[in-house]
Amino acid sequence: MQNQEAFEYSTQPHAAPTKRKPKYRLENEENAEAVNIMADQRVVRGNTYASKPMTQSLRKELESTANRKKPVRSTVNVGTRRVGTPPAVDGRSHNQMQTEDFLEEITDRPIEQDVETQTHPSMDRPASPLFVRAKIGFDAGTQIESGDLFNFDLEVEPLLEVLVGKTIHVSMLELMQEEELEAIRQQQEEFETIRNIELAEVQRLEAEIKRKATEKSRRVAQEKKRLEDRRRLEETIAARAFSNQFLGELHINVFDMLEAEGHFYDPVKREVEELFMGELLQGVRAGADAYQAASEIALELLEAARVKAKAFEAEAVRLRKELEVRLAAEAAEKARVEEEARLAAEAAAKAALEAEEGGAEE
Repeated sequence: MQNQEAFEYSTQPHAAPTKRKPKYRLENEENAEAVNIMADQRVVRGNTYASKPMTQSLRKELESTANRKKPVRSTVNVGTRRVGTPPAVDGRSHNQMQTEDFLEEITDRPIEQDVETQTHPSMDRPASPLFVRAKIGFDAGTQIESGDLFNFDLEVEPLLEVLVGKTIHVSMLELMQEEELEAIRQQQEEFETIRNIELAEVQRLEAEIKRKATEKSRRVAQEKKRLEDRRRLEETIAARAFSNQFLGELHINVFDMLEAEGHFYDPVKREVEELFMGELLQGVRAGADAYQAASEIALELLEAARVKAKAFEAEAVRLRKELEVRLAAEAAEKARVEEEARLAAEAAAKAALEAEEGGAEE
């Protein structure tokens, strides 16, 4: 840190300039500010419709305004003036009427009200003096000899200890502050050195990265160009080989294509294929259609017979089941009748036996 000289300024003591008003108003003062509110030109006394009271200051202001005004030449054309209302005819008279949106009462003289007020004039007097109480009592004095109240050698020792201790403490603080500032400066220098080294390293790395990126872009562009040239070369070779192959077989392919499309044909073979084979195929197709129709009719008859056979079989099964049910019912009924007859015979035999036993006892 560099020591800078402090700015210093000194001047002799003097009283500050002030603009003081006189303690009392002057009698011949014309532009003095009025204290009484009734002297203010903004306060109007009496009728509000009356003329504004003329004061000395207002008169001077009007005179100065009149002197500043210049005569203005009238530019009004006489021919453009508005013509007044013509006089009324005999037997009629003109009356005033209002054409405004709001009606107003028209009177020859406005309403007047007189209101008066009076304020007490403020009397100028000097400021009241401060109240000072009258002195009472008696004055007395005493004599103090040297050494009665203060012993310099004894009393100065703690003061010196405080002053010396404070001075040493402040000196130590200043020394520690200087050492701290020196340490901070050294640390700043080390930091600046390290930062410059790191900045140089960063710049070197950035330059290296930029150089590598440029080299990479150049290599990529070179590889793309090589691949494009190779693709064009392969397309050229393929096109040349295809053209050679196509033109080499074009003669044979043209004749084969024309023959396949029917431009070159054998008349006998064509007549056999179109006339003889056509009629033969039509006859075969008609026979096949008749055979197919007969087969379909036979299949329909067989299907109808199969359906009827199934119906007859179902009816026979139903009748067989009904017969079995009826036979079972008849057998059950016969067994029930036999059981009832057997029970009746047993009951009759038992009754006869009981009757015989009863007769024997008698």
